[in-house]
Amino acid sequence: MSSSLATYIRKLENEVKARFVGNEEAIHVAILNLLHHRSTLLIRAPRGVGKSTLMLLLLKGIYGDDFVIISGASEVKRGEVLGRLHIPSLEREGIEKVIWATFVKAKGKGLDEVNRLNPYTAANIYHMLQFGEVWAYGQRYQIGDYTLIANENPHDPTTFVHPPPFYDRFDVVVYLRPLSLSEKFKLEDILEKYGNSLVDSMPQVLSHEDLEEIRNEVSQVELDVELKGFINLLIRDLQICIRGKEYSEIKPPALCEGCHFIREVCSLIREGPSERATIVLTQLAKAKLWLEGKVTEEDILRLAKWVLPHRIVLAKTTMIFRDIDEILRRERTKMHERELRKQWYLLKELYKKFDRALYARAAEIALEDPVFAEELIRLEKIWISKGILNKEESLMHYLGIPEWT
Repeated sequence: MSSSLATYIRKLENEVKARFVGNEEAIHVAILNLLHHRSTLLIRAPRGVGKSTLMLLLLKGIYGDDFVIISGASEVKRGEVLGRLHIPSLEREGIEKVIWATFVKAKGKGLDEVNRLNPYTAANIYHMLQFGEVWAYGQRYQIGDYTLIANENPHDPTTFVHPPPFYDRFDVVVYLRPLSLSEKFKLEDILEKYGNSLVDSMPQVLSHEDLEEIRNEVSQVELDVELKGFINLLIRDLQICIRGKEYSEIKPPALCEGCHFIREVCSLIREGPSERATIVLTQLAKAKLWLEGKVTEEDILRLAKWVLPHRIVLAKTTMIFRDIDEILRRERTKMHERELRKQWYLLKELYKKFDRALYARAAEIALEDPVFAEELIRLEKIWISKGILNKEESLMHYLGIPEWT
């Protein structure tokens, strides 16, 4: 890690916090999320809480005035998002030459009020986020590295409903809360200091070239194998369903009736997160290790709070952050119990060779852990095919799991 580059990032965070009151954890996560290639951030908040201000402060701190913002509140035209035809070339030479939009070419991109983007514009932006390219008039433009920061108030009455895959393309969603009484007084002091030039006073702390160097360094960071395993296990816990809810028309909680694992976290989740949750958590862990010199399993659980809300559909939702916190609390306990049982060592031994006593112990553990059960059942299928284990005595048979799962 370059200490001078890390100093830039710390200064960026300090400059933002000097102008934006409260929501310190959200700002820190937003800063960490900037440190990987093609970073995307979505800020959600009610009106008047400062989501547009935070977006501008972050973009200005990296790109100065060299960034482009598209507002969903205005009638966005195709040429503003993608590009337009160069009419003289078409008239004189009959050639369809595309003049690509500044938004497409800009390294710093902003989307104000994403919830008001019309479906056509949202679809084009989704394609850019998914494939790193845009198309216009049969021509393609490949997007390089960039930073895209967006904001929205999902409860706005003029909102368009965008599909879940669109939001899944945002690495992190930070929710901003209204200010407390003491924070309101602090905001008054800040406004008195900077006046109407709150955003204008934000300095450009680093260049895009600096950021590119940082992102290259972060991409080379190696996480400990145990930490990688922890991230993958956490996300799999939130995805798994031994009854195959991803293929079933019936979803939890109805699907969970009579299931052995009805008290597990899986019963609380209607639709689990995509694999992008694993990718983003890994990127954030690398960024934290690069910037702070260490990252722990507890850090991963805290970071997951910002990676999961827009990627997960719960069977019953009261307050999304509180619900996610409860799920992560249960995950924290479950991970500790797994360590005490040394169950992954047990599974590793069974992968080497079948042992009746070890298998009996593993089957007991599997009745308390659907992810462990999933892995043990994979072994059972191999043993059954080789005649080592009878199907009738298997965990798969006991739990009534279909053979095609």
